[in-house]
Amino acid sequence: MKPRAAGQKRLIAVAFAALLGLLALLIWQGVRRGDAVRVGVPKSAAAYGAAMLLQTPSAQYACTLGSTAQALQDALTDGMLDAALLPYDLAAAAEECEIRAVLGYESLLVISRGGRLRVVEDLRGRTLTLPEALRCSRAEGMLKTLLRACKTPCALVYGEAAGAEVFCCDMDTADALLAGDAGWEIGFSLARAWRKALRTPPPAGLCLVVRQDYLARAGSDYAGFERALASAMDYGADKRKKTVAMAAAAGLARSEQAADALYDFCDFVYLTGAEMEGTFEGFQPSSS
Repeated sequence: MKPRAAGQKRLIAVAFAALLGLLALLIWQGVRRGDAVRVGVPKSAAAYGAAMLLQTPSAQYACTLGSTAQALQDALTDGMLDAALLPYDLAAAAEECEIRAVLGYESLLVISRGGRLRVVEDLRGRTLTLPEALRCSRAEGMLKTLLRACKTPCALVYGEAAGAEVFCCDMDTADALLAGDAGWEIGFSLARAWRKALRTPPPAGLCLVVRQDYLARAGSDYAGFERALASAMDYGADKRKKTVAMAAAAGLARSEQAADALYDFCDFVYLTGAEMEGTFEGFQPSSS
């Protein structure tokens, strides 16, 4: 009986130690959850690649949908977010932050009515209208550089889409116009035309920007988030039907049909290092 009693004691001791280990693990996970990266995602078609993250609860990150990219930049600056997906101009202007990755290129689309335009050369001799907000912008510089590279002269004017037959705008504006009953059709993406004509990376569009003070103390949660984001972009590129469904469910799109209409013009990329730097060099101010 004595050997058996000693064995039982050892078993109880092992079980007690395992229980303490489990308790320590739960406490550690609780602390780890408290340090999870807080990420803002703009309500934009350019962010379709992050749709899976918005639909997947995680202890490593907390993704929230923001109304506008500007509101997310403000929250990032105020310390209410640790990271955000922002258009390049806002990402580059965010104080005490660092751009860690590029998730897409400058998201300009050419749309038209009365005949679909498929390539840059189809703009020859046409009048192309741009929103006033694009005047003197980096996006406008991209357009002018591309027109010169394709040897395609056309008249550039600024105004509203209502009086235009050919319009150049961001994906979200295009989406709103397509939702109306004005006969608009998507022509082509300037980023894709850029890759074909210039054979260089198009200028960066959507970027992952992170607060420097968060990076200084970030641990495995942030590293896990970066891996999850890269995987989400790959998933978006491979799983069209599921991605458009998640984009609609997450609030990134008006409907699955709307998300599907823009899917072909999205860039599901995750660029770091030299590839990311190449997108920053894709457009120089002197080219505008």
